Amino acid sequence: MKIGVIILARANFGRWPDKALYKLDGKTILEQTIIKAKKLDVEYVIVSTTDSIEDQVIRNIAWYQGVEICRGNPDNRTERYCQAITEYRLDYFIPLAITTPFFDIEYTNKVINAARENPGNDVYVCGGITNGFVQRVYKSEVTLQNKNPDQEIFTDNLETVFRLHKWYESNLKNRYLFNGNIAYKIEADNHRRICEHLGHFPVDYDEVVKALMGIK
Repeated sequence: MKIGVIILARANFGRWPDKALYKLDGKTILEQTIIKAKKLDVEYVIVSTTDSIEDQVIRNIAWYQGVEICRGNPDNRTERYCQAITEYRLDYFIPLAITTPFFDIEYTNKVINAARENPGNDVYVCGGITNGFVQRVYKSEVTLQNKNPDQEIFTDNLETVFRLHKWYESNLKNRYLFNGNIAYKIEADNHRRICEHLGHFPVDYDEVVKALMGIK
């Protein structure tokens, strides 16, 4: 079974241009996300970007970090997901957004292991709304068959959902009280303050909690 992380990244794109290049603890959000993704139990970490000149900085970061680079349609995120799935022949994939650099490695690996131990389901999840901390694992075949150019992730026809043991869900219920998603600069500044309070990029979510308890 091949499982890959797909990170969509472009420079000067979206509501907040160059968000991928905002720095946390001396490294860009993209770098920090890649570094953490490399600690997941997957075969590939793939940065999906484009051939455009402005995205050379994205390709350089991916190359320096030693991960795969997939170049695709600059105007179609869905197509770029599917291209990466096809090029690397992924059975399952994790769409990892650079907007969630504090995602939880430990619990995401639990979800990945669940997919390996219980293959065949359309999607694997742990807990309910976790604010971008625990990543989902999607079956590539279903994604390719039901792709919709107007959606970034394809959930309309996902029939079998594998949920981790209730013990995990109950432990997650009150664990992720901080919204780890970065949509605007003010949210990135909150992440930066956490790093500054700790003196380093948080190793795990427990350190994020430690910082939040200490920041005044």
